[in-house]
Amino acid sequence: MGWPLRALVWLLLAAALLAIYREAESFFVHVFNVVLLFVFASIVAVVLTPVLDLTQRLRPFRSHRGVAALLLYVVFLGMLVGIGFLIGPTLVSQVRQVPDLLSRLQDLLHSWGIPVDLSSLASGFRQFSVGAPIGVVTGFVGTVVSIVLVVVISVYLLIEGRAVIATLRRLFPKHTREFDFLVLAVGSTADAYVRGQVFMSLLIGVYTTLTMALLGVHYAVVLGVAAAILELVPLIGAVIAMLLAVGIALLQSPALGIAAVVVGLFGHALEAYVVGPRISGRVTRLHPLVAMAGLLIGAEVGGVLGALFGVPIAAIANIVLGAAYRSQQGAAPLTTNPRGKIKVDSLPRLGDEIGVVDREGIVSDPVPREKGA
Repeated sequence: MGWPLRALVWLLLAAALLAIYREAESFFVHVFNVVLLFVFASIVAVVLTPVLDLTQRLRPFRSHRGVAALLLYVVFLGMLVGIGFLIGPTLVSQVRQVPDLLSRLQDLLHSWGIPVDLSSLASGFRQFSVGAPIGVVTGFVGTVVSIVLVVVISVYLLIEGRAVIATLRRLFPKHTREFDFLVLAVGSTADAYVRGQVFMSLLIGVYTTLTMALLGVHYAVVLGVAAAILELVPLIGAVIAMLLAVGIALLQSPALGIAAVVVGLFGHALEAYVVGPRISGRVTRLHPLVAMAGLLIGAEVGGVLGALFGVPIAAIANIVLGAAYRSQQGAAPLTTNPRGKIKVDSLPRLGDEIGVVDREGIVSDPVPREKGA
């Protein structure tokens, strides 16, 4: 075989490998999207399972879990529709005024000597308010289909979730304790984190809307909806929402901007030191630097979705590493109740297990060690 023929063979092999890589990449992207639907559905099922259990205590639903699950979703959908009817017209009206706000902001920046062109962004809002392009409609339809799939999968998991977990548990007969620990760690963390984030999102959205409206800041409903959505992004979302509100208030007057700063700082202090700790509790407790690292790593790896999942994944890792550290120190990694079940309060955290710094700056080891260790 001459060298031209060998070179052609190698070239064909390289082209084949490249084609396989592209096809495999597309395949894994589609698989990831499907897995993501199941992840979101599982989170919804975990959060709604306690509510469904309470619903089943009512006499008509004690032996009809499926009917209770469907009723729960109907009530939730009715609440969403009602909220849409309440704020929808005002929200649409204020969104249509955003181009005027952007024009004023551009003029203000130009007067300060900052050459910023916001005309394309303003035209995008005008096109959205007049008629959505085909790409937006297609994306909207795809989003609706994904939501419907998540709802259908979550309904099935609500009804048969415990049976699915029991079946998976039988696959690991020699490691049932570890399996129970992982299920409890993941489930309790996801439940506490999602419920806390959703509640704080609604609270901050309502707080922002009401306070901005009372202050007389324009686009109060838009700011409230933006704050509710941004609150779902850990750590930085609330700061961005506050900056938006303060910026719009400053466009009206400096005094109104200062008032918006005071109101925003009060709201975030209330969230960080009063409401937040009571909602999230000990389950998702992380050091701020660890939470920031989880957020940044998640955003770098998976973009927006990575940022959303980065903090709860870090919280789960904190529990797993805490159990491993406690076991390494010779202590019982988990605490069980008299029936042999693992309690949520007994889940260890690595930060709690490594040591506690007292007021004098001395690090003490909270883990009891065996004699001679």
